[in-house]
Parts: sequence; C-alpha cells; structure tokens
Amino acid sequence: MATLVRREDYFDAAIEILSTDDHGGLKQAPLCRHLSVTTGSFYNYFQSWGQFKTEFLQHWLDQRTLQLVDAARLVGASDQRLELLIEFACALPHRAESAIRAWAHSDGEVRAVQSVVDEQRFAVVLEATSGLLGPGVDAENFARMGLLILYGYQQSMPQPDLEQLRWALTRTFSDALAARALA
Repeated sequence: MATLVRREDYFDAAIEILSTDDHGGLKQAPLCRHLSVTTGSFYNYFQSWGQFKTEFLQHWLDQRTLQLVDAARLVGASDQRLELLIEFACALPHRAESAIRAWAHSDGEVRAVQSVVDEQRFAVVLEATSGLLGPGVDAENFARMGLLILYGYQQSMPQPDLEQLRWALTRTFSDALAARALA
C-alpha cells in the first residue's frame, strides 16, 4: 500500500533527520526512506533537491521563527512576552537547529536564512528587553545574552537537560528585571 504524504511531511522529516544525522545525513534517499515513499513521490512535490532545500529553509524560517515572533508581539507586557519567548526557545528542535547552524558554515543559501532567523529572533527579544529596561545598551546586551545562551545550549554535546536552558534564560531575564529595579 502506498504511503500518502504531504509537502509538510517532507519538512518535518527533514527536521527529524537533522536532529539525528546532522546536515550531512539530509539527502533525498534517506528522506524518502524516512517517509516510506519513493523518490517519485518526492518529485511530485519538488522539481529538484535544490527546490526542496529552498522550500524547507523557508518553512523552517516561517514555522520556527516568523510565526513565533508574530505570536510574541501580540503579548503587550514585556515581562510576559519574555516568558513566552523562553517557552518558545525551549520548544525549538534544538538538535536540528544546531545542524542547520553547522550547515550554514558551508552553504550560502542556508547561511542567508540562518542570518534572517538570528536577526528576527534578536529583534523580538530586544523589543521585550527594551520594554523592561528602556532602549539602549543594557537592553541590547540582555537580548544578546539570551540568544547566546540558546545557541550555546544548542551546540552543547551532549545537550544538557532542557530545564537547564529554561533556568539560564529565566535567570538572565530575572537579572534584567533586577537591573530595571536598580535604575
């Protein structure tokens, strides 16, 4: 019996492969095997591997950054927005994100999308920290520190317990609140 898959199933499977096999394991044959489909099924959705890669990267940008940024911006209170952003950060597919970050070192298209992801994530965290601390260097430094904690966590081998990431991010932004109280 043939397996029915959607275009999004290919993207989800790519995240799973990146999570276990790094970017070197993300190839057409393993992707099709993962979904139990033929390469013909792949070509029903994508004209080439290059098209798949482009659409996958756009899907990752949209699903794992742009939609989350938009949802966070709906929260008016900066402290609540930071709490939501911490939850979003903890829910990311960290092993896959680490693989994409490594892939960006050797692929210009991936690097360009990774750059947009980093810019968008920094912007939304900066908006929240600026809401707490006012615009300026302190808000920028706390925003940058939060992202450096996230990216450092993602690069750790083996990855620490997720609660350690949550603690570090919560602590960082608690320190931002304490800095606001001292000002």
